[in-house]
Amino acid sequence: MKRLFGAPKQAPVTGPAPSLQDTSTRIDTRVTELDKKIAKCDEDLRRYAGASKTGQQKQLALQCLKRKKMYEQQRDQILGTQFNVDSLAGAQEQAEINVMTVEAMKGGYQDLKERYTQIGGVMDIERLMDDMADLNDDIADINEAISTSYAVPDGFDEASFEAEFGALEEEMKMEALAGVAKPSYLPEAEKPAVKEPAPVAEAAAEASRS
Repeated sequence: MKRLFGAPKQAPVTGPAPSLQDTSTRIDTRVTELDKKIAKCDEDLRRYAGASKTGQQKQLALQCLKRKKMYEQQRDQILGTQFNVDSLAGAQEQAEINVMTVEAMKGGYQDLKERYTQIGGVMDIERLMDDMADLNDDIADINEAISTSYAVPDGFDEASFEAEFGALEEEMKMEALAGVAKPSYLPEAEKPAVKEPAPVAEAAAEASRS
């Protein structure tokens, strides 16, 4: 059977496809080689132009000019190909960045969701705020109870005390306007002690001894 139909062809072994970066680098190398060839053609054309104008020199110059045009055309085509490769590489890089961004946003969303799940819902937050308000009220009541003074006489009414004190202030104002002396139940202001001169004090001491 193999003699009649021949052995089946085996598929060629292919390696991994070259990357866009490797392709662009190889194109750069090819463009550099073509630039060198174009520069060599320019040098040859100048040499042929400076030589004697023979038929052979003219033919060489025309051949050199054709090669130069061919190299320039190849370079322009390769540069167009390189532009497409670089554009595709930029789009690929942008796609990778977009994938990374989406993955990061998904991770951030999941983390944020878990954190707010730990906090609880709105009802839990409102219940917590109500509990804090109740606790503040309890603290205020406790502070008021602790600050209450127990060393007061029985039947002491702070409101009646305030009224009595206000009436006393009014009475003192009226008496001050009328020129009446202070009530007897108010303490007298202490008078400053007057120091007697030294001769008067010695005479008083001498009289007491006699």
